[in-house]
Amino acid sequence: MIISISSIRQFKRCQRQWCFDQLFASAQVKNNPLRREAHILSQFQSLAAWRGNLVDQVISGKLIPALLKGWSLRRETLLAHARSLFDKQLAFALRNRVREPGMRIKKAGDSFAALTMVEYGNKVNEEAIAQAWLDVERALTNLLGMDELCNLLRSADQLITQRSLLYSHFQVHFRAVPDLIAFFDEAAPLIVDWKVHAKGIHDYRLQLFAYAVALTRCKPHKDFPASLSRWSATDIRLLEVQLLTKQQREYQPSEDDIADIDDYVAETAVQMVMAVDGRSTREVDPFDFPVTANPEQCQWCAFHRICSEEAKCQEPEQMTLL
Repeated sequence: MIISISSIRQFKRCQRQWCFDQLFASAQVKNNPLRREAHILSQFQSLAAWRGNLVDQVISGKLIPALLKGWSLRRETLLAHARSLFDKQLAFALRNRVREPGMRIKKAGDSFAALTMVEYGNKVNEEAIAQAWLDVERALTNLLGMDELCNLLRSADQLITQRSLLYSHFQVHFRAVPDLIAFFDEAAPLIVDWKVHAKGIHDYRLQLFAYAVALTRCKPHKDFPASLSRWSATDIRLLEVQLLTKQQREYQPSEDDIADIDDYVAETAVQMVMAVDGRSTREVDPFDFPVTANPEQCQWCAFHRICSEEAKCQEPEQMTLL
């Protein structure tokens, strides 16, 4: 079983949603339409989540490579690239093209997007879409204006984005995917986490501490520097960047913080393992798992259609599946 900070939070929020998303959904199973449908539904996002992911795409695909090469990237160039992606992905999502027969994320490329509000027939709010673009524009503009951070990243020997870090813990594998890892010749590595929240009132130290642990315990990728072995999790520099508020939060984990992360992951891993009770993904039944105690969560859940007791009683062929 592979878990992450986000899947732990999902498990604590709603075990049935976690099961649908992490265990049950499958694009490969051909003789179980419900599992295929769960896979499709797992692709859908809220408008806020989509615009945040788009900002990550632009930073990883355009800004970071420019910084690594020492180039100066003009605001107009970066925003033009972002606007092109925004328009392509919005058009893809509004047409709900994820439902096209044979559609795959790789096939769609950087045009892929899927919005929960479109899937569930909710009215597409033009003002909300306009605000989403303004948020993208402001986030990228603010980042370009963070001269000290940009200069620090330019000084790095390596800048690696969206790299999966995997290590074993208790009876599970823990996976972390930091937005950015910066390696330096002499200084300890820096992990940066981009956030696109209007208020930015919640800090994400727990997630960043978990990233530090994963970086120092994972099997290093081939392009990771050999000097990584010099550093422990408490050495790793951590930076949360709230792109809409320009707030930067620096963290340095202590030994107690690392112990707390280990306990947090292990405790939830025990609960997950017990909930699965030795069943394979072929044997697991999402309806054996309890739903959230907060019914308001259901209206935002992409699996709402197949989660109800009525859906449980239907034969898979009776559902509207791809």
